[in-house]
Amino acid sequence: MIALAAALLGGCIDALAPEVGPPLRAVCVNEDSDPTKDVSFATDLRDKIFAPRCGFCHTPTASTPIGVTLGGLDLSTYATLRSGGVNSAQTIVVPGRPCQSVLVQKVMEGPPFGDRMPENGPPYLSRAEVTLLSDWIAEGARE
Repeated sequence: MIALAAALLGGCIDALAPEVGPPLRAVCVNEDSDPTKDVSFATDLRDKIFAPRCGFCHTPTASTPIGVTLGGLDLSTYATLRSGGVNSAQTIVVPGRPCQSVLVQKVMEGPPFGDRMPENGPPYLSRAEVTLLSDWIAEGARE
């Protein structure tokens, strides 16, 4: 009898649930979206995402290196990226855990601190670019 009542009420509860709309931001997962493809820091991230989209602020040789000067984050090399910035330090990249990595959090909606990156967005990084970054970290964030 209790099971029947629970089943009947369960349907009613679902019907009475409020419409809350779509999620406000993408759901982050700590898994590689394509385990058959390795992501390269140098060719996939530094050359295709960081240099053209982030380099004007986050490389010391840029004309306006505000991201390096104020935030302390230099994306020009693997070593300087892994050193992190003023607010992120070692949490900039947490190997195997893109959702806990500040680098991923800052390019998604609702970053934990400061502005969403790139600061001159929109447009922000595409879903494919964020996925590539997340996959690299999920793979261990190797050089």
